[in-house]
Amino acid sequence: MKKVLVGLPVDGRPVVRQQVQALVAAGGWELRMPEVAQLGRPAWPAQRDLLAAWLEREADGAAGVIVSIDMLVYGGRVPARFIGDELNALLPRLSLMRRLKRRAPRRPIYAFAAALRIANSGLADGEKSYWPEYGQRLWAWSFHGDRCRQTGDPSAATLAGRAEDGLPAAIRADYLATRARNFAVNVALLDLVEQGVIDRLVLPQDNTSDYGLDAAERRELRQMIQARGLSELVLIYPGADEAMHTLAAHLVGRLRGSPPLRITVSCSDAANLGTLRARYEDRPLLESLASQVEAVGACLVGPDEAADLLLALHSSGPAQGDWALRLPLPAPQAFSAGWAAALARSDLPVAVADLAYANGADPVLIEALAAQRLLPRLVGYAGWNTASNSLGGLLAQLVLARSAWARPANRLNTALRLADDFLYQARLRQTLRDQLDEARLPADALAAAARSLFVPAADAWLSAMGLPGRISRCHLPWDRSFEIDLELQP
Repeated sequence: MKKVLVGLPVDGRPVVRQQVQALVAAGGWELRMPEVAQLGRPAWPAQRDLLAAWLEREADGAAGVIVSIDMLVYGGRVPARFIGDELNALLPRLSLMRRLKRRAPRRPIYAFAAALRIANSGLADGEKSYWPEYGQRLWAWSFHGDRCRQTGDPSAATLAGRAEDGLPAAIRADYLATRARNFAVNVALLDLVEQGVIDRLVLPQDNTSDYGLDAAERRELRQMIQARGLSELVLIYPGADEAMHTLAAHLVGRLRGSPPLRITVSCSDAANLGTLRARYEDRPLLESLASQVEAVGACLVGPDEAADLLLALHSSGPAQGDWALRLPLPAPQAFSAGWAAALARSDLPVAVADLAYANGADPVLIEALAAQRLLPRLVGYAGWNTASNSLGGLLAQLVLARSAWARPANRLNTALRLADDFLYQARLRQTLRDQLDEARLPADALAAAARSLFVPAADAWLSAMGLPGRISRCHLPWDRSFEIDLELQP
């Protein structure tokens, strides 16, 4: 079998494109994707016709195909929130999936399409033009209206009514029409699964909560999935940016014919983990873990059962902090040095999911692992974005590099995550934002400042920690400080 996959990512950010390619390559496979320049930007959609032609052409030599429906249909996940195309112009773009299946009926086609998020903010970034003025009212109307319908709570009805009073009818109608259009596309995807065109579909929930228009759509989709008998083929759970990672891992495992990777878990704060809900997610963290394990095709085993590796799950207290929003841990727990020492003594390979904070690592954990000289021995690490992003990305790395965890490619991938998630996201991004007003700074000046601050510090830290690689590329792919594009060379 030719060990080549073809993928259409959700956008051109490094974490969803070349970093996934690096994980797949560490497992001995190739994941071909379009060039970054072809994948659009937050403010404008990609050229969808060109991407569809690229996918149809490249798929001919591939063992499997993974498609971001948001990219194929809307030109990216961000454009899906504001693009003005009508449904009758969008649905025909799904016909490509049928053509791909007809040309190679036995070739697996995997797909993913995120639920349309509803942001609780007035930020204009990647939203409708009216979001700065009406976004928070739309969120309140959505959340409290659904909460009232689900619980009957009269206070929710009051809050929803107040929000609706401040929303022009035209704004509400436009927003509901956009949601209805995107929901109809997701229902059409269920049809393609039922007809055997799509072999596995993930509908990840981007920045979701218990209530809201997005939650109502999620409940309706679940009912459809169950009624059609598609529960083993269609997955719905919190996440989004990690979907290409997990589908690639599941697909490679399927093509290899590998048995499920057996994972046992050790928790740094077991007392709080059972009730911890990660930020931006609608369920307990342990449920999110189970969903991501299922997504990659692995399985969880108990401490007394035979396992392939140990997943160290780090949290601290009953709620997460958030580095990007500068929210500290609400109730941090004393860290047990004994837990880190036990990880260092484990006979199993150790990987770390660092989930105390959203959008970055916990420096307390990193220092403890460094003290045990465990960082260069880790077979995987993640602490980026949401908890599900970290879990899915890490589990994908472990499945893809299975039996090759000690090889240079996987060690380099782990070092990159440590440099990004700890040194940049949890430490130097804050310094950069304190030193500069990025809203007023030209993009090239911001990128130069990030390189000057990060590269010498990262090279020195990687060397001091005994980690492989030095920074060979460092820039800001979307001209903002939130994410950084890094490449490490041995």
